[in-house]
Amino acid sequence: MKNKNLILPLIFFFSLLCSVRIQAQRTADLLTAWSGTVPIEKMHLHFDRDNYLAGETAWFKAYLYSDYQPDTISTSLYVELLKDSSTVIKRAVLPVFLGNANGQLELPDTLATGNYLVRAYTPTMLNNGTGYLFQRRLFVYGKQSLNAESVQTKTEIRLVFFPEGGNLVAGFPGMVAFKATDGEERPLSVSGSIYTDKGTEAVHFTSQHDGMGMFELTPSTGTSYYALLANQNETIKYPLPAVAERGVSFSVIPHPQGSFFELKQKQEDPAFQAAYMIGQMQHHVVFKQNFTARSEQQGVINTQHLRSGILQITVFNKDDMPLAERLCFVDNKEYRLNASLKADTVDFNAKARNRVSIHFADTVQGGFSVSIIDDELSQLPARQENIFSSLLLTGDLNGYIHNPAYYFSSDGDSVKMALDLVMMTNGWRRFHWEKLVKEGPVKPLYRDKGYIDLSGQVFYKGTKKAFTDKQLVLIVAGVDGKRSTQFLQTNSDGNFRLDSMLLFERTNLVFSDVRGKKSQYIDVLLGNDSLRRHFQLPASRFYRSYQLPAVSSRWKMDYAAIEKVSGIMLEEIRLKSFKKSPQQLVEERYTTGMFSGDANKSIDLVNTDEASAYQNIFDYLQFRVNGLAVNADGFDYSVYFRQGASISSMGPVPMTLFLDEIETDASVIASIPASQVALVKLYSSFAGATGNAPGGVLAIYTKKGQDYLNSTSGIGNVRIYNGYSIIKEFYSPDYKKEPKENTTDNRITLLWRPNIFLNAINPVVQLPFYNNDRTKQYRIVVEGLTVSGKMLCIEQVIRPAQKAF
Repeated sequence: MKNKNLILPLIFFFSLLCSVRIQAQRTADLLTAWSGTVPIEKMHLHFDRDNYLAGETAWFKAYLYSDYQPDTISTSLYVELLKDSSTVIKRAVLPVFLGNANGQLELPDTLATGNYLVRAYTPTMLNNGTGYLFQRRLFVYGKQSLNAESVQTKTEIRLVFFPEGGNLVAGFPGMVAFKATDGEERPLSVSGSIYTDKGTEAVHFTSQHDGMGMFELTPSTGTSYYALLANQNETIKYPLPAVAERGVSFSVIPHPQGSFFELKQKQEDPAFQAAYMIGQMQHHVVFKQNFTARSEQQGVINTQHLRSGILQITVFNKDDMPLAERLCFVDNKEYRLNASLKADTVDFNAKARNRVSIHFADTVQGGFSVSIIDDELSQLPARQENIFSSLLLTGDLNGYIHNPAYYFSSDGDSVKMALDLVMMTNGWRRFHWEKLVKEGPVKPLYRDKGYIDLSGQVFYKGTKKAFTDKQLVLIVAGVDGKRSTQFLQTNSDGNFRLDSMLLFERTNLVFSDVRGKKSQYIDVLLGNDSLRRHFQLPASRFYRSYQLPAVSSRWKMDYAAIEKVSGIMLEEIRLKSFKKSPQQLVEERYTTGMFSGDANKSIDLVNTDEASAYQNIFDYLQFRVNGLAVNADGFDYSVYFRQGASISSMGPVPMTLFLDEIETDASVIASIPASQVALVKLYSSFAGATGNAPGGVLAIYTKKGQDYLNSTSGIGNVRIYNGYSIIKEFYSPDYKKEPKENTTDNRITLLWRPNIFLNAINPVVQLPFYNNDRTKQYRIVVEGLTVSGKMLCIEQVIRPAQKAF
């Protein structure tokens, strides 16, 4: 009988333990499924500097990060400049290659002085909610709409309390963190006391870092609490969260191996009995621990083997209901790349040559960016955001974190304590455990199709009859004058699709039937634009307050120079020169070398639309040029000029054809609409052709640039596609080749190198640059991300008294 009494509890205990393990595994599996469906993506933008003049260019390099490595999920990046919480005034759309992208924002010279907001994201980032996009303030000095040196909002104190673990539980002592900010989320130093609803003082508190602090409180049953701030009206009360009669107390403190936790609970309340605990990072479960039914649980969470970042610890009951939650920061330093910056040559004289170098102490494979600026025009002694803070901290927290770079500035206890306060005063809301357990992983709203996905449907011109199961030729012409040709096939519904395309700005797409003469008998209806989409985003946090620093006088002088340059008018300058005809101007733009010489006949088609009525240029020319004959045999064309020589008993010799000064087959030229031809030149003989072209030469020039854009209106099979933003090249003067005299150089950014890609052992990157006319202090910032996920962040200042590191 005694054995039966012993066996039954053991059976119950082991069955309960197995049930808890199954529940914990189920919850972990749901999170793993979520991770596979909606992976976390984060990004950092390295700007060449933190403040600009209106009319300047803001250069940036983007680093995309997912699962501790460069992001390979997204191929398109959206970067927006907002003048308030929702009004976009500039937008750049850029291709992403292996987690790297770079570009620029052209700041209008009409911008008023003040704060602006940069917002960056990829479509797939939105699958995790809109609260985790990259956002940062950008200060612009421009037009002065106010006569004040600053814009300040009315001071408003916001004081919010955060019980450790999530709840104030009656009878259990616990730590309560708090955060004090003004109306624009800037930290405020505060002190005060906590009182009961009966007016009894319970505890005094004082902020410790950036308006944050904590205190210990043992709440009583049926009691509410509020705070009064020192030196403030006693009628202004700041309530604490309500005291819960049921729940668990959960606390975490630092430990040499990671974190030490303590859990307290009431055994008589089964619904609030802790059954297991899960730790997750980046949607990956990193540890699981089951609990027994004891009133107190203690232990060490060993995080020495984990990757660095935010660890979310959640305690569940047996029904998978979260009882307590705590964020901790794991900093094992494994993410830091070992490299150093050396000043090889330093010269602060005007337009002097300098050189610094980056020395890597390991095998390096990754991308890096470097900016060198005039440090005297910086607003702050150090940047408040960097690649560490963006990818490891702020990218995972929904809310504003003041000066996040500080938390990676040293290993001091004060920095670690301050970072733990950040963990206690910010919640994790990428997902809700309750919803995940109840509904399971949700389907993502957005998927990345891989750069530009171009699709559409083709019809016989002027009809609704689909152009089915036929081959088309697509000529892609960019604004830079470059063009390429692709062949595509329609299906049984007349649909076609081309994926993974890289098109930039206003790209002209010319669709033609490969049979040349029938190229105008089709209409092309493009499908939904996969790139230039606009997403429904909520209003962003935006704050107007600013204070001009002491260097604002130099900003004012530089902005005046920009205004002067943009507003220059040359008056009473009369140039006496021979006025060239429109056709001569066209020939100057299009012809080079031997093709620029006199021809038997030249036809300017830029300044007339007479060719647009013809299906191809040959149909037009045989009516326009006496003696020109075109013979078509299927897809083969031959062009003859009767004034050309005949050296064969078989008949006349065909003309040699050039398209944009490259010898070309006639069938290719026949597929180009006549409306896209800018210039035609006909030569009876031509020394630049093979055998001096005994049949003569016909040179065809296709329209480019603005001529091309002006010619596309109303043409059924020509479409303009707004592709990726043009990526410009940063200009750095080379005073070895360029004259120094009689030039003024007031550049603030002296060097910007966004695309340094390395794959070497212990590489050394040398960075030469020239000073401007006035800089006496250089600030150098180097950032980067390797293929294994290691990050580089160097920020150093060179001063006249310090010409070496």
